[in-house]
Amino acid sequence: MEPDSPQILYLNTAAGDRIQAMTLAGIRRYAGALGWEVRSVPWQESRPEDIAPLLGAHRPVAGCVVECSDGNSHLPPRLFGRVPVVYLHAAPSLYGGRIVRVSADNEAVARAAFRELSAGHPTAFAAVGVITDYPWSRERVRRFRALCAEAGKNCLVFDRPGETPTARIRRLPGWVAGLPNHCAVFAANDFAAADVVTAARAAGRAIPRNLTLLGVDNNASLCEASRPSITSIQLDHERAGFLAARMIGERAAGASVGPLLAVRRESTRGHGRRELFVLKAVEAIRREACDGLTPATLAARFPGSRRLFDIRFREATGHSVLDEILHIRLERVMVLLSRPDFPIDAIADFSGFGCRYGLRKLFRARYGVSMRQWRKDNAR
Repeated sequence: MEPDSPQILYLNTAAGDRIQAMTLAGIRRYAGALGWEVRSVPWQESRPEDIAPLLGAHRPVAGCVVECSDGNSHLPPRLFGRVPVVYLHAAPSLYGGRIVRVSADNEAVARAAFRELSAGHPTAFAAVGVITDYPWSRERVRRFRALCAEAGKNCLVFDRPGETPTARIRRLPGWVAGLPNHCAVFAANDFAAADVVTAARAAGRAIPRNLTLLGVDNNASLCEASRPSITSIQLDHERAGFLAARMIGERAAGASVGPLLAVRRESTRGHGRRELFVLKAVEAIRREACDGLTPATLAARFPGSRRLFDIRFREATGHSVLDEILHIRLERVMVLLSRPDFPIDAIADFSGFGCRYGLRKLFRARYGVSMRQWRKDNAR
């Protein structure tokens, strides 16, 4: 009888949303290359008392990925015994910092926000943190303020530690009313951005005519429902899931992920120009790059010319469609190379390259060694 495939358990410790669906897709992308299974455990079944029965019911368990949507978790490492566990979006101090975690690169988030807001040539900048004093919110605001200072610009910050949520909401309209005309406002997440929209309406400030606004997370239900709709930075949750799964497979120590792109809506200079199709294109590449997807076949799925598609994709992500496809294929190559039992000559066919010579040439150019040498140097 064939042994069961190893499984990765994805533990949702909060109610599900699209972010978790993207994370799960990344976990599956890594696990699929190894022939592993992935099980998503709903938040109702992710209590401390559930862990031991879960691990017993799904043997063999390769590892667990724990979603920490607010930076915290009620699932300490001791509950998992010797099973590897990776925490997503955990606070640096969680469990004494002695955990393996994938976190957002808050410096990269602030940099992307500053670049996007600067494109509108604002006269001033401002930043708003979230109601709860989370470390990641403080870090994003601090980094954004530092970038403004480096550019010789002042940044007004809405911040008063220890303030109650009620007092904060009451004070925000007055603060927004005092912002200079054509001020660019960075909100640490989309909920903070929605608060700014409400405050601006109360203060009689028009967005985007008087102020521009950008949030983080691309919470579509929140951003699209807002009037005006909110431009937001989409974090690369799919890659976060992929990296978390790879840490389980390769026993890596930790990683951070930056933004994927800025989804432009009415609250910035885009005046409603949307990059949602780019997000859909990236998702398609992550799913299909290793199955023969090409830039031409991808562009044909979207309205307009291929040239315009390529321009919009590069503008939103910072690189070309082909670069993204090759990156995903090479990630699959590295996963397969980490399996000593997988024939090197078969890797091209299983990673979407088809041509063995072309893959060998690209791999040596990228990594400076042959695939065979890389496997030898990185054998576990």
